[in-house]
Amino acid sequence: MDIYNIFPFQAEKKKRAIALGFFDGVHLGHQQLLKQLLTISKQKAISPAIFTFQNHPKTLLQNSDKFEGLIQSLEMRLEKLQTFNVEEAFVVQMDEKFRHISAEDFYFHILCETLQIEALIVGQDTHFGYLGKGDIEKLKKWTNETNVELYVMPDMKIDGIKVSSTYIRQLLKEGNIHLTNRCLGSNYQINGKVIHGKKLGRTLGFPTINLTYDENLISPKYGVYMTRVILNNKKYPAITSIGTNPTVEEINRNVKVETYIYDQSFDLYDEIVNIEFIDFIRPEYKFPTVEEMTKRVLIDLDLVKERHENNHY
Repeated sequence: MDIYNIFPFQAEKKKRAIALGFFDGVHLGHQQLLKQLLTISKQKAISPAIFTFQNHPKTLLQNSDKFEGLIQSLEMRLEKLQTFNVEEAFVVQMDEKFRHISAEDFYFHILCETLQIEALIVGQDTHFGYLGKGDIEKLKKWTNETNVELYVMPDMKIDGIKVSSTYIRQLLKEGNIHLTNRCLGSNYQINGKVIHGKKLGRTLGFPTINLTYDENLISPKYGVYMTRVILNNKKYPAITSIGTNPTVEEINRNVKVETYIYDQSFDLYDEIVNIEFIDFIRPEYKFPTVEEMTKRVLIDLDLVKERHENNHY
């Protein structure tokens, strides 16, 4: 997949079909757009492409502090998009200059003149351009004027609820990994660089790997999870704690991710690893003593091992 991330784009002049969206999580609703994108591209013999943003537009709004974070990093988002055989990704840094581009200029100058669209695929709630003034009704009018085929995809629903990035963020905050994974169409993942920690787990008999956590990502509900660590395309059963370690650190607001790959021994310092979330085990607790915490971790570990062995995922 060719990635264009310098605007204005210096892209090859050719006809394209474009799916428009932020694609955070590349969930089932997004996948519906991508499948339509590929179908139309094949029918018209044109290039399938997506138009998206490096950072979420909400981060520029006055109440940006209320935005809880992304489901995926840009890198993971693009990797997942590539699995759908998208040929090109046009990725814009949303800044004040781009934010003030009008809906008309975005459609006629960027999509039509620069990217030469012949087909446009969007969701029902699509808004674009300054103050979100571009909407489906305007797209219907403008695509008709420019002889561009417009496809407005219906909402994807699970149990009667619309699958959306906002809904998935809510599920993650609730620790509802099962429904999160259903909405994503795959298991929720994070990745990070393995760093040195306090090595407390090592002294207690379960050496963990400590991962950096991207502050731009949403924090799932703090607690203990049944997970798998992905290394060199192989998956290893694991147990993961995500939170602030209140038992051993009195004042700490930083999110910490600690994973124990049991029955395995790896030297992973400075490597980037992916963690796949399977199930939520329990919330984060502040234990009265390290000894009490250790007892509970051993109980959690037995439960996770049993579920992994019985393939309860």
